[in-house]
Amino acid sequence: MIYSTIPSAWTSMAIVAVGMIGAALTPITASCAPERIAVNGKDVADDEQRANWLSVGRNYSEDHYSPLAKIDDQNVAHLGLAWFMDLPNEGPLQATPLAIDGVLYFSGINGRVYSVDAISGHMRWVFDPGLDHKGWVPGYGSNRGVAYWRGKIYVGVVDGRLTALDAHDGKLIWSVQTLDESTAPKSISGAPRVFDGKVIIGNGGEHGRGYVTAYDTDTGKKLWRSYTVPGNPAQGFENAAMAMAAKTWSGEWWKEKDGDNASASVWDTITYDSELHRVYLGTGNANAAIDGPNRGDNLFAASIIALDANTGAYLWHYQETPRDSFDYDASANIVLASLNFEGKRRQVLMQASKNGFFYVIDRITGRLISAEKFSKATWAERIDLTSGRPVEAAHLREGSPITIWPSAFGAHDWQPMSFNPITSLMYIPTLKLGMHLQCSPHPPTSSSDCRVYKAMQLLPQEADDLTGGLVAWDPIGKRKRWEIHYSDSFWNGGVLSTAGNLVFQGTGRGQLNAYSASTGQKLWSFYAGLGINAAPITYAVGGIQYVSVLVGYGGAVNVVGWGGHLKTLKRIDYGWRFNEQPRRLLTFALDRKLSLPPGNAPRFIVHAVDDPNALIDIEAAKQGAELYHSCAACHGIDLVNLGAFAPDLRESRLALSLDSFRTVVHDGALSSVGMPKFGDLKDEELRAIYMYIRQRARETARSSAPDSAAAAFDDSE
Repeated sequence: MIYSTIPSAWTSMAIVAVGMIGAALTPITASCAPERIAVNGKDVADDEQRANWLSVGRNYSEDHYSPLAKIDDQNVAHLGLAWFMDLPNEGPLQATPLAIDGVLYFSGINGRVYSVDAISGHMRWVFDPGLDHKGWVPGYGSNRGVAYWRGKIYVGVVDGRLTALDAHDGKLIWSVQTLDESTAPKSISGAPRVFDGKVIIGNGGEHGRGYVTAYDTDTGKKLWRSYTVPGNPAQGFENAAMAMAAKTWSGEWWKEKDGDNASASVWDTITYDSELHRVYLGTGNANAAIDGPNRGDNLFAASIIALDANTGAYLWHYQETPRDSFDYDASANIVLASLNFEGKRRQVLMQASKNGFFYVIDRITGRLISAEKFSKATWAERIDLTSGRPVEAAHLREGSPITIWPSAFGAHDWQPMSFNPITSLMYIPTLKLGMHLQCSPHPPTSSSDCRVYKAMQLLPQEADDLTGGLVAWDPIGKRKRWEIHYSDSFWNGGVLSTAGNLVFQGTGRGQLNAYSASTGQKLWSFYAGLGINAAPITYAVGGIQYVSVLVGYGGAVNVVGWGGHLKTLKRIDYGWRFNEQPRRLLTFALDRKLSLPPGNAPRFIVHAVDDPNALIDIEAAKQGAELYHSCAACHGIDLVNLGAFAPDLRESRLALSLDSFRTVVHDGALSSVGMPKFGDLKDEELRAIYMYIRQRARETARSSAPDSAAAAFDDSE
C-alpha cells in the first residue's frame, strides 16, 4: 500500500412469496422518507446534509437526486468551469464522487482513492492500493466508488481487498481480503455501502458462488456473509433459502471448473433500507454453461434479494429473468421511495432492468406492483402481475436462430438512474441494440430445448440500434413522459437530477448536458474532451453550489468485439485513444469561465507499426490468438481497442521486439503503471502471442483503407 499526503491550498428466516398483486393503482403523490447517515462522527438527518453528497447515490435511497436548487433551469446557462484536475495513469472512470464538508473523495482504477479540496481542486492525498506485486487481475480495473463512515473512507480493491482509510490523511487503518478461497476468478469493481457500523461489499466474476459480506467498520472483522447461489448438496446448505434455491438448479452447478459453475454475483448493486433495516441486492446472471434440458430458474441469479441488515438472513426475492440465457443481470441500481397509490403510502423499490422492463416492487413483501417496458424489449411480451414471471416470446427457447431486444448490454446497464421526488419521474440512461442468437452446436439429444445460446452477435438490427438515450419515466403512471435520443452515442453516463428542475448526463462523445427535468429541453452543454460514463454530483460549500463529474471513457462496450463488421465498429468508435485525451475531474459553478487547455481531437486512424523484414510464424500466431484471450479485456478482442484505457498493440513499437515484449509481459517492467505481470507464461506461449500481435498489426498496416480502429476487418453483413 502506498499513500501520500499532499498539502492543499483537505438466523431465523422469513420466506415471503413474490409476484402477486393485480389491483389497479392510481397515483396521488410521491415522496421520499428522510434518510440518516454518519457525518463527522454522528448521525445527521439527511435534510441537514443538503450540501453534501454522502453516498454513491447521495443517500440511502440511492436516488442520485439533490435538493440543492441554486443552480436551476433559469440560470444553468451561466454554468461554467470552476476548476479541473488531471488524473494521469487512470483508465475508465466510473465512480460517483462523495462530497463531505468541503472535501471530495473518489476512486480511480483498481481501487486508487483521491481526496481533493472541493473549492480549489487541490489534491489533499492519494491512496494507491499497491498492485505492483500482483499478476493478472480480472477486467480493466474499473471502480464505481467509495463509502464514508465516521472519519473513514472505504474502498474495494480489484484484487478483492476491502480497505479502510483515514479520511483526513489517507493512511491505511485496516485491510481484509474479501474473496473466499475458491479457485474461481473474482474481483471487485463495485462501491461498498456503509450503514450502522457495517460495511458491505460483493464481487464480480462469471464463475463460483456469488455472495456479499458485511464487516465491522472499525476493525474489519467479518460479521456475516450471505450467498446468492447454493453450494454442494452433499455438504448441506447454510439455510433454508439455499435449500430452496438448489431445487431450481441442475447438473453439478457448484463445481469450480471452467464453464460449469454458477455466479449470480453481486458485482455492483447494493441498497440499504434505513426504514426497514434491510439490504437489497441486484444479482448477476448464472453462468450459461449450466443450461440443460431440465434446467430450472437458477435462483437467485438475475434477481433482487432482500436480506436482514443485522444478520444477512434471507427475507424475500424477486427474479426478473428466470432461467436467463441472455446476460440480463438485475445489476442496474435499485432506488427506494415512498409512493402514494389511492391515498395509501407504499414503500417501494424501483429498477430499470437490463431486460427492458421497469419494475416497481413493494419492498416490505417483495410483491410486484408493476413491470412495464421502458425500451424495446422483444424477448418477452409482458410480465404477468399475478405470477411475477415474464411471458416469453414465442420460439424463444426452441433452438432456432432468433433476434431479440435488448442485447446483452441491456436496455439500461450499470450507469445510475435518478429519481426526482418533485417531478415524480425516474431519469434512465438507456441503450438500444438487438442481438442475434444461435443455439449451441451441441444441444441435448433428449430434448429440443436450446442448451445454451453460445453465439451472441451484438449487431445493429435496426436503423436506430447502437444509439443511447435518456428517458423520463413515470413509475406510477407507467409511461414515458419525455425522451432524448443520442443518435451518435451509445455508451453514455449516469444521471443526476436536482430540485432546480435539472437533469445532468454525460455522453460517450464527451458532452456534459443539462436538461429541464419537467420537459427534457436541453438547457446547457459543455465539451469535456473525452467521453463520460460516470454520474455527476452536486454539492455546496460556503453557499455556492457546484457540479462535479469524472471524465474517463471506457468499459466492456469498447473491448467486447463486434463481429468484424466495419460499419458497426465505426459507429461505436468515438476516437478516444490511450493517453491522448486526459482523464479529469471537472467542477462547475455559476458565472465561472475557466477553459480547458486545448487537447487532442478524437483520432480515427490506426497508426499500425510493422517490420516488413520480420517473418511471422502463422501456426504460432494461430495459437497466440487463443492465448490472447486473457489480454482482450484491456486491449480489445482481435486487438481492436476502442476504450482508450490500454494501448492499441497494433501501434506499439515496444511490441516490435520479442525481447522487449517479454520484459513487459513476463517480467512486469510496466506493472507500476497498470500492466500486470504474466510471469507464468512459457516462452513458446509468449512467442505465440507476440506473433499474433505482429500478424494483426501487419494486416492493419497493409489494409487498403486504414481509416478506423476496425480497419483490418471486412465490412460483411
